[in-house]
Amino acid sequence: MYKYHKSRESRHRRVPAKGDLVRDRILSAALRLFRKKGYLGTSMTEIADAVHLTKGGIYHYIGKKEDLLRELHDAMIDAVDDRYQDSVEPEPDPGKKLVNWITIHASIMHDYLDQIAVFFTEIEHLDKKTLKRMIERRDEVHRRLADIIRMGVDLGNFRKGMDPDIAAFLILGTLNWFYQWYRPSGKRSLEEITNMTIHMVCHGVCVGS
Repeated sequence: MYKYHKSRESRHRRVPAKGDLVRDRILSAALRLFRKKGYLGTSMTEIADAVHLTKGGIYHYIGKKEDLLRELHDAMIDAVDDRYQDSVEPEPDPGKKLVNWITIHASIMHDYLDQIAVFFTEIEHLDKKTLKRMIERRDEVHRRLADIIRMGVDLGNFRKGMDPDIAAFLILGTLNWFYQWYRPSGKRSLEEITNMTIHMVCHGVCVGS
């Protein structure tokens, strides 16, 4: 199911507008159909039928099908930004920053599992301009993690000689692959998997671990 993300700017709205509620229904239907049939295999008519709109009516809320893919991605990245600012940015210690970063990233993989799976499997269908903007936003996620590792190396908390950019790619690769195998109903809880990931990463990165 599509998870609606309230940005910091919209949190003070008391009641969502009717148009916003309809857009959320459209996004939920699109996400469900993209997961089931793929982006190319899903038509706007099918999405409209799923929310009881005419094909003409759906274009009152959505410009084109690609906009749905973009909005599904942006909801996830916006949530990453907010959780980073709440849980990682205020923490001065690089070791705790890293633990908090892994924790929020794992929670995003859980909360936005379907959006992430759709994006990774359907990314090639975006136009170049949209794809460039999305890659820039994702690069910012990598940069923030690399900066945490760089800080830890400079302060002596993390192992010397470690390449922060490569280390960040390795950690992101581990977490971003969750969508391939993680299931909320699986034998291990999100907390258990997160703790395993923290232990594995910190054992490789932190001095004296």
